[in-house]
This record gives sequence, C-alpha cells and structure tokens, in this order.
Amino acid sequence: MGDWKIGDDARRRSTDQLRDLKEANDGAVAWDTEAPADFTYLYHPDRLLVDADDADAFDQALRRLDEGIFQDPPKRDDVVLLDGELLRYLLPPRAGGQTVLDVLDLLERGGLRRGAASPDHWVHVSPGGPGGTACPAVEPMETGLKEPWPPVAVQEKGCEVSVVVVDTGWHPPAATDPRTPWMHDIEGDDELNGPDLRPYAGHGTFIAGVVRCMAPQTKIFVEGFAVGGIGGGGILESDLVVQLEEALTHDPQVINLSAGCRTRDDLPSIAFEKFYRTRLRKRDCVLVAAAGNDGWAAPFWPAAAPWCVGVGSLDRDGRVSEFSNFGVSADVFALGRNLVNAFPDGSFECHETPDKGDIRIFGTGMARWSGTSFAAPVVAGLIAREISESGSSAKEARDAVLARSVYDSDPMVGPHRELRQPYA
Repeated sequence: MGDWKIGDDARRRSTDQLRDLKEANDGAVAWDTEAPADFTYLYHPDRLLVDADDADAFDQALRRLDEGIFQDPPKRDDVVLLDGELLRYLLPPRAGGQTVLDVLDLLERGGLRRGAASPDHWVHVSPGGPGGTACPAVEPMETGLKEPWPPVAVQEKGCEVSVVVVDTGWHPPAATDPRTPWMHDIEGDDELNGPDLRPYAGHGTFIAGVVRCMAPQTKIFVEGFAVGGIGGGGILESDLVVQLEEALTHDPQVINLSAGCRTRDDLPSIAFEKFYRTRLRKRDCVLVAAAGNDGWAAPFWPAAAPWCVGVGSLDRDGRVSEFSNFGVSADVFALGRNLVNAFPDGSFECHETPDKGDIRIFGTGMARWSGTSFAAPVVAGLIAREISESGSSAKEARDAVLARSVYDSDPMVGPHRELRQPYA
C-alpha cells in the first residue's frame, strides 16, 4: 500500500482501513484499483463464486481458457453453500500473475455470460470506496448522556416479534447493566470483549439497542460474524450467507444487516441473490440493510436489491447526512447521525485518520455513533413495532412503515423518502 503517506484524510482513512482488514485476514484481501484508496470493491484474491444454474457453462469456459494460465486446474470448494445452489471455486496460482478479475475478463471474452461468475466480495460493516469508508462513518465516540437517542418508544400493547441482528457479535453484560435497562433479555454470540476494545467492538450491541428502543416488544438475537475480532469487521459474501442461514433458525420476521459491498461491474451479488431466492423469499421475513457511507449513488448490496429495504442516513436536523449513500441503495432515510446507545466499557484506540492513535475511554455503558449502520436498525425497529402492534405480516408492516415516509428533495441527492423524528 504505497500511498499511505498521502495527505488527503479521506484517502488516508481508506488506506488505514484496508491495511487493517488485510492484516486481519492474512493478506486475503484484494481491490480493483492500483491505489488502495481508490477501491470500489474488495474481493478474495483466489476465489470465484458461480450460480449453480451456470455451473456447466462456467466449467466449459474454464476448459476453453489457455492451458498456460493455471499451474493446476481450478477446483470446486467442498463447502456446500445454500444446498449447492451457490458454488465456490478455488483458483490455483496463475502463471502470468493474473488476478481473479483478469480471469473473469478472459472467461467472458470466451463466451461466458457476464454475471454468471463473480469474485467472492468482502462485505464490511457499512463499507465504501474512494473518498468513502470501509466501516461506519466515524469511530465510536464517548458520551455523557445517560439515556439513548432516539429514546425508548412507549409501547403499551403488542405481541413479541423476533428480530435478528447479523453483525459483529453481542456484549452480554449490556443485558443486565442497570445503566441500559432497555437491553434486557437480548441474546447473541458473545463477541468476547476485554478492557482493550477492538475495532468494531460493540457495533452489533449498539444496533440491537437501537432496534429495542424503536420496538420494545422484541426478542432480539445478535448473530455474530466477527466474534473475537475475526475478520477485522469484514466477512466474505459466501461466508455471510451461511450466517444469514443461521439467522433464519431463530425464525425472525425482521433481519437487520448493517453491512454490504460494491461489486464487480455493480452487478447484483450472486451470493445475496441466491440467499433470497432459496431462503428469504419463502419466509415471512424482511431484510433491512444499511445503504453505505460513501456519499454516492452506486449500487451497494444487498441494500440496492429490490427485495431488501435499503436505509440511508439523516442528520438530526433532517438533512441527508453528507456521508450517506443514496439512489438505488436507499429506499428510505432515517436518523443515522449521532445516535446514542449501549456500548462496552473499555479503552479504545482509534485506528483511522485523522484520529489514528487517539485513546477514547468508555465508562458509561453508552457511546455516540454515526453511520447508515445505525439508520438501518431505526427502520428495522419501526417495522418490528408495526408487526407487534398490528399483527400484520412482515411484508405488510414494511409497506406500512414505508408508506409513512415523506417526500423531500436534496440539492445533491435529489428526490427521496424520509422517516422523520419523533419515532416514539
């Protein structure tokens, strides 16, 4: 990463994030541009994903390639994904040093349908690209507030609704901490926090708290994909669909995913599309996802998918947040700037420019945080509360909540829909 000394904070921040992500994943992170700060998507350097419906065509295209490209034949991974509907191929070393992207270009020139195969993209908690971020819009900040914002809604009636937050993991002490009583009975995969907090520690806990504030009558489980700091806050899309499958074992009506990715040629993610077609479409369950924090309109998956509710961020004054993605990835905008909710106590060292090396001490059980990561659970919680109070299906509740949004037009974003405060 030769541009780490550049002076622009946004580019330095992107490079900081990629360096950390690559180190956390033993170097198995590649990007689509020469300079890391300019990336639009990240991918595994030796994996390809293929829709099972295109497997025969893909194998034929492989056989048509120049035999001198691969030192050994590519192999299908033994891991069974989505009952075999999603295939993962492992590419051996390439004689000419070709990247996964080079191989895909050659396959498509040889007749393979564009989009039949793709890189195995890295999904990160609200990731981004050039001038954007590979994480929430900012790192967590201390707060002196003793109550969450938005506040806990008053809900006098309603049935219990199951919500799963697929995220970094859960901080169990928050469920019994007298400072965060709204977190009672939340469960999840312990993210194994200690006194020195890792990057992205508390991300899933904070999000679970936002959902509970919006919808008090919820049974929440946090499905962890970065327990113990594994992955550095990132996960490959082929591994994430396994986590989403596990989320479905809790029979949720709402799933919150504050993560996503750009893709090669901005095509729909094969992994997410297969998860929808083989799993989610058959259930009374709605997926809500963060729109991303790059301030651009390019598709961000799965938020950009027509079957997913993509959520952009509003500031407290109702304006679209400068960092928020928009366009096809944001069906609606909700508060995403300066939310306050539950967070582990401990010492946190900032990892990103311009705050890199700063120490933040968390000792109130709370933090202040910004990003579309935190706008998404506002909407997920509103949908859950609608289900609880009305007894409607998940899809009916989704439509009812979106119908309450109001039209606005922003000089930079253009026309869009907003769910404005108060949410209680």
